[in-house]
Amino acid sequence: MDGLCKVLIVEDEYITRQGIRNMIDWNAAGFEIVGEACNGKDALAMVEKLRPHIVLTDVVMPVVDGIELEKALRAKHPEIPVVVLSSYSDFDYVRDSFQSGASDYILKPTLSPDNLLKSMKQAASRIPGLTLRGRRNRSLAGAVEKLLTGFAGEGTRKQLAGAFREDGFLLVGTDLSRLFGRDAEAAERQKALLARAAEQELSGFSCEHLVVNESVLLLVVNFRLSEKESLCGALRRAAEKIAEQEPRTFYVASPVFSDISRMKEIYGGPFLRNLDQFFYYKNRHFMAAEEFRKPERQARFNLLEYTRLLDALQVEKALDLLEGYMRRALSARWPGEMELKTLVQDAWYQLLSVLEDQGLNADSLSYLKRECLLKLYSCSYADEFARVFSVLQADFRTIVGKYKVGGNGGTMRDILRYIDGHYGEPLTLTSLARRFNFNYSYLSAYFRSHHSEGFSEYLNRERIRHAMELLRQGTLSVSEVCGAVGYTDQSYFARVFKKETGSTPRDYRRSCRKAEG
Repeated sequence: MDGLCKVLIVEDEYITRQGIRNMIDWNAAGFEIVGEACNGKDALAMVEKLRPHIVLTDVVMPVVDGIELEKALRAKHPEIPVVVLSSYSDFDYVRDSFQSGASDYILKPTLSPDNLLKSMKQAASRIPGLTLRGRRNRSLAGAVEKLLTGFAGEGTRKQLAGAFREDGFLLVGTDLSRLFGRDAEAAERQKALLARAAEQELSGFSCEHLVVNESVLLLVVNFRLSEKESLCGALRRAAEKIAEQEPRTFYVASPVFSDISRMKEIYGGPFLRNLDQFFYYKNRHFMAAEEFRKPERQARFNLLEYTRLLDALQVEKALDLLEGYMRRALSARWPGEMELKTLVQDAWYQLLSVLEDQGLNADSLSYLKRECLLKLYSCSYADEFARVFSVLQADFRTIVGKYKVGGNGGTMRDILRYIDGHYGEPLTLTSLARRFNFNYSYLSAYFRSHHSEGFSEYLNRERIRHAMELLRQGTLSVSEVCGAVGYTDQSYFARVFKKETGSTPRDYRRSCRKAEG
Protein backbone atom coordinates (compact mmCIF):
# COMPACT_ATOMS: atom_id res chain seq x y z
CA MET A 1 0.00 0.00 0.00
CA ASP A 2 1.92 2.98 -1.27
CA GLY A 3 0.79 6.62 -1.11
CA LEU A 4 0.04 9.30 1.43
CA CYS A 5 -0.74 8.30 5.00
CA LYS A 6 -4.06 9.92 5.95
CA VAL A 7 -4.09 11.83 9.27
CA LEU A 8 -7.05 13.11 11.32
CA ILE A 9 -6.22 15.93 13.77
CA VAL A 10 -8.41 16.15 16.90
CA GLU A 11 -7.82 19.30 18.97
CA ASP A 12 -10.29 21.78 20.47
CA GLU A 13 -8.05 24.87 20.06
CA TYR A 14 -8.03 26.22 16.52
CA ILE A 15 -4.65 27.96 16.93
CA THR A 16 -3.04 24.66 17.90
CA ARG A 17 -4.64 22.87 14.94
CA GLN A 18 -3.39 25.61 12.65
CA GLY A 19 0.12 25.28 14.06
CA ILE A 20 0.14 21.51 13.57
CA ARG A 21 -1.17 21.87 10.03
CA ASN A 22 1.55 24.33 9.09
CA MET A 23 4.40 23.02 11.23
CA ILE A 24 5.75 20.56 8.67
CA ASP A 25 5.36 19.86 4.96
CA TRP A 26 3.04 16.89 5.41
CA ASN A 27 2.83 15.90 1.74
CA ALA A 28 6.58 15.95 1.31
CA ALA A 29 6.90 13.63 4.32
CA GLY A 30 4.28 11.24 2.93
CA PHE A 31 1.26 12.34 4.97
CA GLU A 32 -2.05 14.00 4.14
CA ILE A 33 -4.27 15.79 6.66
CA VAL A 34 -7.73 14.60 5.64
CA GLY A 35 -9.75 16.25 8.40
CA GLU A 36 -9.89 18.17 11.67
CA ALA A 37 -12.24 17.74 14.63
CA CYS A 38 -12.59 19.77 17.82
CA ASN A 39 -13.74 16.93 20.10
CA GLY A 40 -13.80 13.15 20.30
CA LYS A 41 -17.47 12.84 19.34
CA ASP A 42 -16.96 14.64 16.03
CA ALA A 43 -13.74 12.70 15.48
CA LEU A 44 -15.49 9.33 15.73
CA ALA A 45 -17.98 10.41 13.06
CA MET A 46 -15.15 11.62 10.81
CA VAL A 47 -13.24 8.36 11.24
CA GLU A 48 -16.17 6.48 9.72
CA LYS A 49 -16.34 8.90 6.82
CA LEU A 50 -12.65 9.60 6.10
CA ARG A 51 -11.00 6.32 7.18
CA PRO A 52 -7.70 7.89 8.36
CA HIS A 53 -4.60 5.78 8.89
CA ILE A 54 -3.56 7.71 12.04
CA VAL A 55 -5.42 9.86 14.59
CA LEU A 56 -3.44 12.67 16.25
CA THR A 57 -5.44 13.79 19.29
CA ASP A 58 -5.38 16.07 22.30
CA VAL A 59 -6.34 14.58 25.68
CA VAL A 60 -8.41 17.29 27.38
CA MET A 61 -11.36 18.27 25.14
CA PRO A 62 -15.07 18.99 25.60
CA VAL A 63 -17.88 16.49 24.93
CA VAL A 64 -15.63 13.42 24.47
CA ASP A 65 -11.98 13.66 25.56
CA GLY A 66 -8.93 12.00 24.05
CA ILE A 67 -8.87 9.05 26.47
CA GLU A 68 -12.48 8.13 25.67
CA LEU A 69 -11.75 8.61 21.97
CA GLU A 70 -8.83 6.16 22.20
CA LYS A 71 -10.97 3.57 23.97
CA ALA A 72 -13.68 3.86 21.32
CA LEU A 73 -11.14 3.51 18.51
CA ARG A 74 -9.53 0.48 20.14
CA ALA A 75 -12.94 -1.18 20.31
CA LYS A 76 -14.04 -0.42 16.76
CA HIS A 77 -10.88 0.39 14.79
CA PRO A 78 -7.91 -1.27 16.51
CA GLU A 79 -5.90 -0.94 13.28
CA ILE A 80 -5.72 2.89 13.62
CA PRO A 81 -2.66 4.09 15.62
CA VAL A 82 -3.31 7.03 17.98
CA VAL A 83 -0.69 9.68 18.76
CA VAL A 84 -1.56 11.71 21.85
CA LEU A 85 -0.89 15.41 22.47
CA SER A 86 -1.37 16.99 25.87
CA SER A 87 -0.34 19.90 28.02
CA TYR A 88 -0.41 17.57 31.03
CA SER A 89 2.74 15.81 32.14
CA ASP A 90 0.85 14.04 34.93
CA PHE A 91 1.64 10.35 35.01
CA ASP A 92 -2.02 9.32 35.21
CA TYR A 93 -2.73 10.84 31.80
CA VAL A 94 0.30 9.16 30.27
CA ARG A 95 -0.62 5.84 31.86
CA ASP A 96 -4.27 6.02 30.76
CA SER A 97 -3.24 6.93 27.22
CA PHE A 98 -0.89 3.98 26.82
CA GLN A 99 -3.29 1.57 28.55
CA SER A 100 -5.89 2.62 25.95
CA GLY A 101 -3.43 1.78 23.19
CA ALA A 102 -1.77 5.05 22.23
CA SER A 103 1.21 4.65 19.90
CA ASP A 104 3.08 7.68 21.22
CA TYR A 105 2.68 10.63 23.56
CA ILE A 106 3.94 14.21 22.95
CA LEU A 107 3.80 17.02 25.49
CA LYS A 108 2.64 20.25 23.84
CA PRO A 109 5.39 22.37 25.44
CA THR A 110 7.96 20.15 23.74
CA LEU A 111 6.14 19.95 20.40
CA SER A 112 8.46 20.65 17.46
CA PRO A 113 8.50 19.71 13.76
CA ASP A 114 11.16 17.07 14.41
CA ASN A 115 9.55 15.19 17.28
CA LEU A 116 6.08 15.46 15.70
CA LEU A 117 7.34 13.98 12.43
CA LYS A 118 9.29 11.30 14.32
CA SER A 119 6.16 10.20 16.23
CA MET A 120 4.02 10.19 13.10
CA LYS A 121 6.55 8.08 11.18
CA GLN A 122 6.77 5.62 14.07
CA ALA A 123 2.99 5.30 14.09
CA ALA A 124 2.92 4.84 10.30
CA SER A 125 5.56 2.12 10.51
CA ARG A 126 3.12 0.01 12.56
CA ILE A 127 0.50 0.01 9.79
CA PRO A 128 0.83 -3.23 7.80
CA GLY A 129 1.48 -2.70 4.11
CA LEU A 130 1.81 1.10 4.29
CA THR A 131 4.92 2.64 2.70
CA LEU A 132 5.30 6.39 2.97
CA ARG A 133 5.84 8.12 -0.37
CA GLY A 134 6.45 11.84 -0.16
CA ARG A 135 5.03 14.13 -2.82
CA ARG A 136 6.55 17.41 -3.85
CA ASN A 137 3.45 18.82 -5.53
CA ARG A 138 2.53 20.63 -2.34
CA SER A 139 -0.87 22.30 -2.03
CA LEU A 140 -0.83 25.87 -3.30
CA ALA A 141 -3.78 26.73 -1.02
CA GLY A 142 -1.78 25.43 1.93
CA ALA A 143 1.18 27.58 0.94
CA VAL A 144 -1.06 30.69 0.75
CA GLU A 145 -2.47 29.89 4.19
CA LYS A 146 1.04 29.61 5.60
CA LEU A 147 1.90 33.01 4.16
CA LEU A 148 -1.23 34.63 5.59
CA THR A 149 -0.83 33.09 9.04
CA GLY A 150 2.89 33.69 9.40
CA PHE A 151 4.16 30.12 8.98
CA ALA A 152 5.76 30.56 5.55
CA GLY A 153 9.38 29.52 5.28
CA GLU A 154 11.76 30.00 2.37
CA GLY A 155 10.49 26.88 0.60
CA THR A 156 6.89 28.12 0.76
CA ARG A 157 7.88 31.53 -0.62
CA LYS A 158 9.69 29.91 -3.53
CA GLN A 159 6.68 27.69 -4.20
CA LEU A 160 4.37 30.73 -4.37
CA ALA A 161 6.77 32.72 -6.52
CA GLY A 162 6.95 29.83 -8.96
CA ALA A 163 3.17 29.35 -9.09
CA PHE A 164 2.10 32.97 -9.47
CA ARG A 165 3.72 34.35 -12.61
CA GLU A 166 1.66 37.48 -13.35
CA ASP A 167 2.34 40.98 -12.00
CA GLY A 168 -0.98 41.64 -10.21
CA PHE A 169 -2.70 40.17 -7.16
CA LEU A 170 -6.21 40.55 -5.77
CA LEU A 171 -7.82 39.00 -2.69
CA VAL A 172 -11.55 38.37 -2.95
CA GLY A 173 -13.58 36.85 -0.15
CA THR A 174 -16.52 36.65 2.23
CA ASP A 175 -16.90 35.95 5.95
CA LEU A 176 -18.84 32.69 6.21
CA SER A 177 -19.39 32.84 9.97
CA ARG A 178 -20.67 36.43 9.86
CA LEU A 179 -23.09 35.72 7.02
CA PHE A 180 -24.31 32.27 7.97
CA GLY A 181 -23.51 31.86 11.66
CA ARG A 182 -23.60 28.16 12.59
CA ASP A 183 -25.43 27.14 9.43
CA ALA A 184 -22.76 24.73 8.18
CA GLU A 185 -24.85 23.67 5.19
CA ALA A 186 -25.15 27.28 3.97
CA ALA A 187 -21.39 27.75 4.37
CA GLU A 188 -20.62 24.60 2.36
CA ARG A 189 -23.14 25.65 -0.28
CA GLN A 190 -21.38 29.01 -0.57
CA LYS A 191 -18.03 27.29 -1.16
CA ALA A 192 -19.54 25.20 -3.95
CA LEU A 193 -21.26 28.24 -5.49
CA LEU A 194 -17.98 30.19 -5.51
CA ALA A 195 -16.09 27.31 -7.11
CA ARG A 196 -18.73 26.99 -9.84
CA ALA A 197 -18.98 30.75 -10.48
CA ALA A 198 -15.18 31.09 -10.61
CA GLU A 199 -14.98 28.24 -13.10
CA GLN A 200 -17.54 29.96 -15.32
CA GLU A 201 -16.41 33.58 -15.05
CA LEU A 202 -12.72 33.47 -14.08
CA SER A 203 -11.42 30.68 -16.30
CA GLY A 204 -8.92 33.06 -17.90
CA PHE A 205 -7.27 33.95 -14.59
CA SER A 206 -5.08 32.06 -12.14
CA CYS A 207 -7.13 31.50 -8.93
CA GLU A 208 -6.64 29.62 -5.70
CA HIS A 209 -9.44 28.92 -3.15
CA LEU A 210 -8.98 28.43 0.59
CA VAL A 211 -10.67 29.04 3.94
CA VAL A 212 -8.67 31.12 6.42
CA ASN A 213 -9.20 30.87 10.19
CA GLU A 214 -12.20 28.59 9.61
CA SER A 215 -14.26 31.60 8.58
CA VAL A 216 -13.03 33.63 5.60
CA LEU A 217 -13.68 32.04 2.21
CA LEU A 218 -10.82 33.50 0.18
CA LEU A 219 -10.01 33.61 -3.52
CA VAL A 220 -6.45 34.63 -4.46
CA VAL A 221 -6.34 35.90 -8.05
CA ASN A 222 -3.09 36.37 -9.97
CA PHE A 223 -3.50 38.42 -13.17
CA ARG A 224 -1.86 40.85 -15.57
CA LEU A 225 -2.33 44.39 -14.31
CA SER A 226 -3.52 45.40 -17.78
CA GLU A 227 -6.53 43.09 -17.26
CA LYS A 228 -7.74 44.72 -14.05
CA GLU A 229 -11.02 46.07 -15.50
CA SER A 230 -11.82 42.76 -17.15
CA LEU A 231 -11.15 40.91 -13.90
CA CYS A 232 -13.36 43.21 -11.81
CA GLY A 233 -16.21 42.76 -14.27
CA ALA A 234 -15.83 38.98 -14.12
CA LEU A 235 -15.77 39.03 -10.30
CA ARG A 236 -18.91 41.16 -10.18
CA ARG A 237 -20.73 38.76 -12.53
CA ALA A 238 -19.58 35.79 -10.44
CA ALA A 239 -20.91 37.40 -7.23
CA GLU A 240 -24.25 38.22 -8.83
CA LYS A 241 -24.62 34.63 -10.05
CA ILE A 242 -23.97 33.36 -6.53
CA ALA A 243 -26.47 35.89 -5.13
CA GLU A 244 -29.21 34.51 -7.35
CA GLN A 245 -29.10 31.37 -5.23
CA GLU A 246 -27.93 32.89 -1.94
CA PRO A 247 -29.20 36.47 -1.28
CA ARG A 248 -26.89 36.91 1.73
CA THR A 249 -23.86 36.90 -0.59
CA PHE A 250 -21.34 39.68 0.06
CA TYR A 251 -17.86 39.57 -1.52
CA VAL A 252 -15.10 42.13 -1.04
CA ALA A 253 -12.06 42.72 -3.23
CA SER A 254 -8.80 44.01 -1.77
CA PRO A 255 -6.71 46.79 -3.29
CA VAL A 256 -4.57 45.51 -6.17
CA PHE A 257 -0.95 44.77 -5.24
CA SER A 258 2.09 43.56 -7.18
CA ASP A 259 4.44 42.14 -4.53
CA ILE A 260 3.31 38.78 -3.14
CA SER A 261 5.17 39.49 0.08
CA ARG A 262 2.51 42.14 0.82
CA MET A 263 -0.30 39.57 0.82
CA LYS A 264 -0.37 39.15 4.61
CA GLU A 265 -0.34 42.93 5.13
CA ILE A 266 -3.16 43.51 2.62
CA TYR A 267 -5.24 40.65 4.01
CA GLY A 268 -4.92 41.73 7.66
CA GLY A 269 -5.43 45.42 6.86
CA PRO A 270 -7.76 46.86 4.19
CA PHE A 271 -9.25 43.53 3.12
CA LEU A 272 -10.56 42.43 6.55
CA ARG A 273 -11.50 46.01 7.40
CA ASN A 274 -13.72 46.26 4.31
CA LEU A 275 -15.11 42.78 4.89
CA ASP A 276 -16.47 44.03 8.21
CA GLN A 277 -18.33 46.82 6.40
CA PHE A 278 -21.08 44.60 4.95
CA PHE A 279 -23.17 45.75 7.95
CA TYR A 280 -23.52 49.13 6.24
CA TYR A 281 -24.02 47.87 2.65
CA LYS A 282 -27.28 45.99 2.45
CA ASN A 283 -28.22 44.51 -0.94
CA ARG A 284 -24.65 44.79 -2.26
CA HIS A 285 -23.09 41.50 -3.40
CA PHE A 286 -19.65 42.60 -4.60
CA MET A 287 -17.58 45.67 -3.74
CA ALA A 288 -14.14 46.61 -5.00
CA ALA A 289 -11.83 48.37 -2.54
CA GLU A 290 -12.31 51.77 -4.20
CA GLU A 291 -16.11 51.56 -3.83
CA PHE A 292 -16.06 51.74 -0.07
CA ARG A 293 -16.77 55.12 1.40
CA LYS A 294 -14.00 55.81 3.87
CA PRO A 295 -15.59 55.74 7.34
CA GLU A 296 -15.73 59.18 8.95
CA ARG A 297 -13.83 58.68 12.15
CA GLN A 298 -15.51 60.58 14.96
CA ALA A 299 -15.11 61.15 18.68
CA ARG A 300 -15.73 58.09 20.81
CA PHE A 301 -18.80 57.75 22.98
CA ASN A 302 -18.46 59.83 26.16
CA LEU A 303 -18.83 56.97 28.61
CA LEU A 304 -17.73 59.06 31.60
CA GLU A 305 -20.50 61.61 31.00
CA TYR A 306 -23.05 58.83 30.43
CA THR A 307 -22.06 57.19 33.73
CA ARG A 308 -22.20 60.54 35.55
CA LEU A 309 -25.73 61.18 34.28
CA LEU A 310 -26.89 57.73 35.37
CA ASP A 311 -25.30 58.14 38.81
CA ALA A 312 -27.25 61.40 39.17
CA LEU A 313 -30.42 59.59 38.00
CA GLN A 314 -30.63 61.94 35.03
CA VAL A 315 -31.71 58.98 32.94
CA GLU A 316 -33.47 60.89 30.16
CA LYS A 317 -30.33 62.94 29.50
CA ALA A 318 -28.22 59.76 29.49
CA LEU A 319 -30.57 58.23 26.89
CA ASP A 320 -30.34 61.44 24.82
CA LEU A 321 -26.53 61.22 24.92
CA LEU A 322 -26.54 57.61 23.71
CA GLU A 323 -29.12 58.30 21.01
CA GLY A 324 -27.19 61.27 19.64
CA TYR A 325 -23.99 59.26 19.42
CA MET A 326 -25.70 56.35 17.66
CA ARG A 327 -27.26 58.67 15.10
CA ARG A 328 -23.85 60.13 14.25
CA ALA A 329 -22.12 56.72 14.27
CA LEU A 330 -24.57 55.13 11.84
CA SER A 331 -24.34 58.13 9.53
CA ALA A 332 -20.52 58.04 9.60
CA ARG A 333 -20.43 54.21 9.22
CA TRP A 334 -18.00 54.01 12.11
CA PRO A 335 -17.22 52.05 14.26
CA GLY A 336 -17.58 48.48 12.96
CA GLU A 337 -20.61 46.30 13.56
CA MET A 338 -19.43 44.36 16.62
CA GLU A 339 -17.92 47.41 18.32
CA LEU A 340 -21.19 49.28 17.79
CA LYS A 341 -23.35 46.46 19.14
CA THR A 342 -21.11 45.90 22.15
CA LEU A 343 -21.15 49.62 22.98
CA VAL A 344 -24.96 49.80 22.98
CA GLN A 345 -25.31 46.53 24.89
CA ASP A 346 -22.93 47.74 27.62
CA ALA A 347 -24.69 51.14 27.85
CA TRP A 348 -28.11 49.52 28.20
CA TYR A 349 -26.92 46.97 30.74
CA GLN A 350 -25.47 49.80 32.78
CA LEU A 351 -28.87 51.52 32.66
CA LEU A 352 -30.66 48.31 33.62
CA SER A 353 -28.38 48.03 36.63
CA VAL A 354 -29.39 51.55 37.70
CA LEU A 355 -33.08 50.74 37.29
CA GLU A 356 -32.64 47.59 39.37
CA ASP A 357 -30.84 49.63 42.03
CA GLN A 358 -33.93 51.83 42.16
CA GLY A 359 -35.85 48.74 43.21
CA LEU A 360 -37.93 48.31 40.07
CA ASN A 361 -39.14 44.75 39.68
CA ALA A 362 -41.47 45.36 36.74
CA ASP A 363 -41.84 42.60 34.16
CA SER A 364 -40.66 45.03 31.51
CA LEU A 365 -37.18 45.05 33.05
CA SER A 366 -36.90 41.30 32.56
CA TYR A 367 -38.13 41.72 29.00
CA LEU A 368 -35.51 44.35 28.22
CA LYS A 369 -32.73 42.36 29.83
CA ARG A 370 -33.60 39.40 27.63
CA GLU A 371 -34.35 41.32 24.46
CA CYS A 372 -31.40 43.74 24.47
CA LEU A 373 -28.79 41.10 23.72
CA LEU A 374 -31.00 38.89 21.56
CA LYS A 375 -32.42 41.57 19.29
CA LEU A 376 -29.26 43.64 18.93
CA TYR A 377 -27.07 40.77 17.84
CA SER A 378 -29.67 39.35 15.45
CA CYS A 379 -29.48 42.50 13.30
CA SER A 380 -27.51 41.80 10.12
CA TYR A 381 -27.58 45.32 8.70
CA ALA A 382 -27.38 48.90 9.94
CA ASP A 383 -30.93 49.91 8.97
CA GLU A 384 -32.38 46.98 10.92
CA PHE A 385 -30.09 47.80 13.86
CA ALA A 386 -31.29 51.44 13.84
CA ARG A 387 -34.94 50.32 14.02
CA VAL A 388 -34.32 47.91 16.92
CA PHE A 389 -32.29 50.56 18.74
CA SER A 390 -35.12 53.09 18.44
CA VAL A 391 -37.75 50.64 19.70
CA LEU A 392 -35.72 49.58 22.73
CA GLN A 393 -34.75 53.17 23.55
CA ALA A 394 -38.47 54.03 23.55
CA ASP A 395 -39.09 51.10 25.91
CA PHE A 396 -36.49 52.46 28.32
CA ARG A 397 -38.04 55.93 28.18
CA THR A 398 -41.48 54.45 28.92
CA ILE A 399 -40.16 52.71 32.04
CA VAL A 400 -38.31 55.79 33.23
CA GLY A 401 -41.46 57.89 32.83
CA LYS A 402 -43.83 55.31 34.32
CA TYR A 403 -41.86 54.78 37.49
CA LYS A 404 -40.65 58.38 37.82
CA VAL A 405 -36.98 57.41 37.88
CA GLY A 406 -35.12 60.66 38.35
CA GLY A 407 -33.02 62.75 40.66
CA ASN A 408 -35.80 64.99 42.01
CA GLY A 409 -36.96 62.78 44.89
CA GLY A 410 -40.46 62.51 43.38
CA THR A 411 -40.76 58.81 44.14
CA MET A 412 -40.04 59.34 47.84
CA ARG A 413 -42.60 62.13 48.04
CA ASP A 414 -45.21 59.87 46.40
CA ILE A 415 -44.52 57.11 48.94
CA LEU A 416 -44.83 59.48 51.94
CA ARG A 417 -48.01 60.98 50.50
CA TYR A 418 -49.49 57.51 50.09
CA ILE A 419 -48.65 56.55 53.70
CA ASP A 420 -50.21 59.79 54.97
CA GLY A 421 -53.43 58.98 53.12
CA HIS A 422 -53.62 55.28 54.02
CA TYR A 423 -52.14 55.05 57.55
CA GLY A 424 -55.44 53.63 58.86
CA GLU A 425 -55.26 50.63 56.55
CA PRO A 426 -53.29 47.39 57.21
CA LEU A 427 -50.27 48.92 55.51
CA THR A 428 -47.05 46.83 55.29
CA LEU A 429 -43.69 47.17 53.59
CA THR A 430 -44.71 44.31 51.27
CA SER A 431 -47.94 46.01 50.15
CA LEU A 432 -46.14 49.32 49.72
CA ALA A 433 -43.38 47.67 47.64
CA ARG A 434 -46.03 46.08 45.42
CA ARG A 435 -47.82 49.42 45.04
CA PHE A 436 -44.70 51.28 43.86
CA ASN A 437 -43.05 48.42 41.91
CA PHE A 438 -40.14 48.06 44.33
CA ASN A 439 -38.86 44.79 45.68
CA TYR A 440 -39.30 44.29 49.41
CA SER A 441 -35.64 44.27 50.48
CA TYR A 442 -34.75 47.26 48.34
CA LEU A 443 -37.64 49.43 49.57
CA SER A 444 -36.49 49.14 53.17
CA ALA A 445 -33.00 50.38 52.26
CA TYR A 446 -34.38 52.98 49.84
CA PHE A 447 -36.72 54.39 52.47
CA ARG A 448 -33.99 54.76 55.05
CA SER A 449 -31.50 56.26 52.57
CA HIS A 450 -34.05 58.84 51.31
CA HIS A 451 -35.62 59.64 54.67
CA SER A 452 -34.45 60.30 58.22
CA GLU A 453 -36.04 57.09 59.55
CA GLY A 454 -37.14 53.65 58.43
CA PHE A 455 -40.56 52.64 57.14
CA SER A 456 -41.84 51.17 60.43
CA GLU A 457 -40.68 54.14 62.47
CA TYR A 458 -42.27 56.61 60.05
CA LEU A 459 -45.58 54.69 59.85
CA ASN A 460 -45.83 54.38 63.65
CA ARG A 461 -45.06 58.07 64.11
CA GLU A 462 -47.76 59.07 61.60
CA ARG A 463 -50.32 56.73 63.19
CA ILE A 464 -49.57 58.00 66.71
CA ARG A 465 -49.78 61.61 65.50
CA HIS A 466 -53.28 60.97 64.17
CA ALA A 467 -54.19 58.96 67.29
CA MET A 468 -53.21 61.94 69.49
CA GLU A 469 -55.55 64.15 67.46
CA LEU A 470 -58.45 61.71 67.82
CA LEU A 471 -57.82 61.34 71.58
CA ARG A 472 -57.83 65.13 71.98
CA GLN A 473 -61.19 65.31 70.20
CA GLY A 474 -62.59 62.78 72.71
CA THR A 475 -65.36 61.41 70.47
CA LEU A 476 -63.90 57.89 70.12
CA SER A 477 -62.94 55.33 72.71
CA VAL A 478 -59.31 54.22 73.02
CA SER A 479 -60.12 50.91 71.28
CA GLU A 480 -61.88 52.78 68.44
CA VAL A 481 -58.89 55.12 68.06
CA CYS A 482 -56.61 52.07 67.94
CA GLY A 483 -58.54 50.61 64.97
CA ALA A 484 -58.95 54.00 63.25
CA VAL A 485 -55.21 54.53 62.96
CA GLY A 486 -54.46 51.02 61.64
CA TYR A 487 -53.63 48.91 64.72
CA THR A 488 -55.40 45.61 65.37
CA ASP A 489 -53.79 44.89 68.76
CA GLN A 490 -54.72 47.41 71.48
CA SER A 491 -51.88 46.41 73.81
CA TYR A 492 -49.34 46.89 71.01
CA PHE A 493 -50.94 50.26 70.20
CA ALA A 494 -50.53 51.28 73.85
CA ARG A 495 -46.84 50.30 73.88
CA VAL A 496 -46.09 52.21 70.68
CA PHE A 497 -48.09 55.22 71.91
CA LYS A 498 -46.15 55.34 75.19
CA LYS A 499 -42.84 54.99 73.36
CA GLU A 500 -43.69 57.95 71.11
CA THR A 501 -45.35 60.24 73.70
CA GLY A 502 -44.16 59.06 77.11
CA SER A 503 -47.67 58.23 78.32
CA THR A 504 -50.44 55.71 77.69
CA PRO A 505 -53.42 56.61 75.45
CA ARG A 506 -55.71 56.86 78.52
CA ASP A 507 -53.25 59.08 80.45
CA TYR A 508 -52.83 61.26 77.37
CA ARG A 509 -56.62 61.72 77.08
CA ARG A 510 -56.88 62.63 80.78
CA SER A 511 -54.12 65.20 80.48
CA CYS A 512 -55.86 66.74 77.48
CA ARG A 513 -59.13 67.04 79.42
CA LYS A 514 -57.39 68.62 82.40
CA ALA A 515 -55.72 71.16 80.16
CA GLU A 516 -59.09 72.07 78.64
CA GLY A 517 -60.89 72.23 82.02
